[in-house]
Parts: sequence; structure tokens; C-alpha cells
Amino acid sequence: MTPTITNSKVRLLRKYLPSFALGAIVALVSLSSVLSSQDAKGSKVSGESALRDTLPSISDVADQLVPTVVSIQTTSYIQSRQPDMFGGDLFEFFMGPNFNRRNLTPNNEQRAVSGGSGVLISADGEIITNNHVIEGYEGSSRKSEVEVTLTNGKKYKGKILGRDKELDIALVKIDAKDLPFAKLGDSDAVRIGQWVVAIGNPFGLDHTVTQGILSARGRKLDTGISSFLQTDAAINRGNSGGPLINLKGEVIGINTAIAAQGQNIGFAVPSNSVSQILKTLRAGKPVSRGFLGIGPISLDSNYQEALGVSEGVVVGSVETGRPAAQAGLQRLDVITHVDRQAVKSPEELISIIASRRAGESVALEVIRDGKKMVINVLLGDRNLMTQNRTGEAPGEGTPEGDDKSPANIEKNWGFQIENLSPSVRAKYRIGEDLQGVVVTSVVSGSAASELLSPGWVITDVGRNGVKNIKEFQTQLQKAKTVLLVFVTDPRTGQRFSLAIPRR
Repeated sequence: MTPTITNSKVRLLRKYLPSFALGAIVALVSLSSVLSSQDAKGSKVSGESALRDTLPSISDVADQLVPTVVSIQTTSYIQSRQPDMFGGDLFEFFMGPNFNRRNLTPNNEQRAVSGGSGVLISADGEIITNNHVIEGYEGSSRKSEVEVTLTNGKKYKGKILGRDKELDIALVKIDAKDLPFAKLGDSDAVRIGQWVVAIGNPFGLDHTVTQGILSARGRKLDTGISSFLQTDAAINRGNSGGPLINLKGEVIGINTAIAAQGQNIGFAVPSNSVSQILKTLRAGKPVSRGFLGIGPISLDSNYQEALGVSEGVVVGSVETGRPAAQAGLQRLDVITHVDRQAVKSPEELISIIASRRAGESVALEVIRDGKKMVINVLLGDRNLMTQNRTGEAPGEGTPEGDDKSPANIEKNWGFQIENLSPSVRAKYRIGEDLQGVVVTSVVSGSAASELLSPGWVITDVGRNGVKNIKEFQTQLQKAKTVLLVFVTDPRTGQRFSLAIPRR
């Protein structure tokens, strides 16, 4: 029977209890009545039952997946060297007088061991891990050896079938049959906040299970491919190559890195990215990954105002001779879709293009000067993207016009410029092949001070090249509230577009 509170009972309680305590009792009894009533009708579960249903079943996932996680040990051999200034063995110098006798092989090689984790993805011994787990040490005198240990303690020699250094994924094979294995899930289906489980061998502690949530998607790491998952499940050294798992027991990622300066900020390669290259890895072929040859920029509020576009990715630079340039893509174009798939950030654009193979054609929906158009691009090979980069061809000519920056440039835009005279080139170490105007100073506290640096060369304003201050002034008159410039850092050779708001 559901308890009730009559008026006489309320008067009695009010006499002996403070008002706040009485309110709490009434609220609790009322809540109990509501829950009991709903249970009786069968329309809703009780509060205790609902809470229990939201808790993750980590034990079931661990029981199912722990047997599929392996320990991987890589042994490399580095030739011992003699430091000239000491006349003794280098390893002995740093590690002690007995180091050689314990650690060097008969060939005077240093044996170096590293390790990590991996996950079985087939019954006949295919293992996914990180490339850096099996790569071995740089300068190894002979091929590294890979040893795989299963949960039952059995050890196998691992054969590397294929690897993708950029994605940091490798496929290893052992000679075994009827092994438990994990299923690769759909990483695109996971949601931020979803429970996840990580299994691995951190610091040699075999088959450690940790849990957390999916913190974010599409994270960018140093690889340049911007599709990594972020999780707060504890990941440490030795977890590399181990699986990140959803509560269905599916692998949604391969743990690959951590943010050393933070706590519980780990990253995993999405399972869909792994699935896309599995066929290539099995064949032992180099992974083909497409690229455009542009420098993408976020479409921030300044670019939105200057270009009149609300969503997409700005083409900040176009590399001469690369696929985008050959197809007719131009700097300050805004890419809104790739094969009708919307793109809203440089990270999304890079991820989509990198998921395609070199030689594939993609249709880019572009907005140029307010007009929509479709440009078909035959993708190049991302493996070659760092070779012979020249950027846009530099302009030709010699400085003309006034040598000093007019006062209105500093007043309105927050920086000063000069022509590239011989003395200026010498001062800022600017080569003769670079044409434009050089930034000589920026106004402290201005927007320009956050974007520009003295010594940088402005080669274009908007879409038009400039060779001197006179030409710069002519193009400047077209700018209203945002100035679009293309600059080169002569120290590094980097080229990029900037959107500078008026002061």
C-alpha cells in the first residue's frame, strides 16, 4: 500500500520538525508514490532499475575481448660504436663498465627491446597493432624481430604483412589456427559520451582493462590525418596497438597516442580507417592515399565577412603542379562539399580526401567570388606530397613606387610595410626570387599583431599579386572591413593566407 500523509499528520510533524525537514519528507513520500504508481501500470521502471540499466557492463566486455589482446615485443640490434674522445664503448660509457658483457651480442651489437599491444582480428592469426610498436629502433644493423605472446602464454614469431606509417597502423601475422578474435566495428556510429573500454599491456602489466567515454572525434595529430578518436579511458605506455572497444564488444579504434602533458587524454585510430587499408596491408602493398595539394584554412568570421560564405573550407594556398592547381582550383576559393558530402573544417576535408585512393576523381563544390561551381580533381598520391614543394610561382619584377608604408596602412590595418630594396632584402634575408612588400612592424594590441610578423613578405592582396607598395595600395582600396593577404615566411618558406580585420 502506498503511504499517505493526512492533514492531521502534517500538523503533528510541523509541530516537532523544522519546515525544511518536513518538506523533504513530503517530497520523498510523494516520489515513492509516483514511482510505485508507474510500476503498477507497467509504463516505467523504478528509479533503481533505470539507473542500473544505464551502467556499462565492463565485465562482459572484458571476458569477451581480453583473450583477443596480445603482447608484442620487438627486438632490434644496433651496432656498438666507439666515441673518439673517450676511447671506450659508447654504451659502456653511459650504462656502466659491465654493460657490454651483459647486453652485446657476439657481433658487438646492442640488443634493444621495445613492446606494446595488439588485437587479433582473424582466427588464423592476423593482428592489428601500431606501426611504431613493430618498427624497431632507427639505425638497427639488421631486421627487427617481432614476438607475439597470447593470453595463454604461448609465444609466436610475428611476420609483418604491411604497414601504414602515416596512420601508424601495422598488420602482423602469426602461424596459428582457431584463435579468438575481435570484430572491427563502425567507428562512424560511435557518439561522444559513449562508454568505451581499453585493453592493453601498460608498463608490462598484461591485459589491463580500463574504461571511460569517447571524449571527441576528428582530432588532428602530427600525422596530418585528422580523424583520430579521443578518449579519457586510461592509456599508458604499452597500451599502444591495443583495442578501444564499445560495449557491444566491437573494436572501434586502435590506441596509438597520449597527451603527455595532460591526464587521461588518449587517442585512437578509428576502426573504419583501419578497415579501409586492410586489403592493401594484406597484400603487402604501399597504402595509397589521395591529396589535393592545397593549404586549407578555417572559414572564421573574418573570412566569412570578406568572402560572403558561411560554411566550408578556405583554400589558403595552391601548390604549383599539384592536382588542385591542375584542375583549376584557386586561392580563396571556398570548398563546401566533396562528392556532395559537406565539409566544415580543414580537418574534415583532409580526412575525406585522405580516405580516397590516389588516382580517384572527386567532385569539389566550390564558391568563388559568390558563384557556385563544381571542379573535378584527379587526386595525387599523398606519399609524394612533401616532395619538391614549390607553392605558387613567385611574381617577377623590381620594386617601384614609394619605399615607405603610407600612414593610413598602419592606422587602418595595424602594420607597416616597405618595398624590397637590396638593403631590405639583406636586412630580412629575403632572396631575389621573392617579390612583394615586406612587413616591417605591427601595432601592439592590433589584430595584425596576432597574425603577422616583421620580415614576412606579402605577395598577394586578395587574388592579385603585388610587387611594391603602389600596387599594394591599389589593391588595398578594394578591401572594406577585412584585408585578405597571401604571405611568405622567408625563413621557413611557408606560404599561407591571412584575413586581417580593419582596426
